[in-house]
Amino acid sequence: MKNTVKLNREFTYAYKKGAKIVTGTLVFYWYKNRQSQSRLGLTVSTALGGSVVRNRLKRLMRAAYSARKDDVKPGYNIIVAARAKMARVKFAEIEKDMQYCLEKAGLI
Repeated sequence: MKNTVKLNREFTYAYKKGAKIVTGTLVFYWYKNRQSQSRLGLTVSTALGGSVVRNRLKRLMRAAYSARKDDVKPGYNIIVAARAKMARVKFAEIEKDMQYCLEKAGLI
């Protein structure tokens, strides 16, 4: 997936200065960037499990975002951090929380 947030300073900026929404399965940060496209960054703590579990959660978050990617307003960096509950829920709940966050943030 292109247009991803990869630099540590961008994640840190989102945590300190970006707006935040917390749901049962994820923490959603966003801030305006100076680009013509929105970018996505994903984080999953090692406390949630081994690499197989963490990569599965990242795939699920990426799929939930991809379903709405075309509707998202351009010009934002979006950081999504997984919470502990995410490892135990079905994809439908992750998708519902992602939709809720995008709507509440005004990005759709």
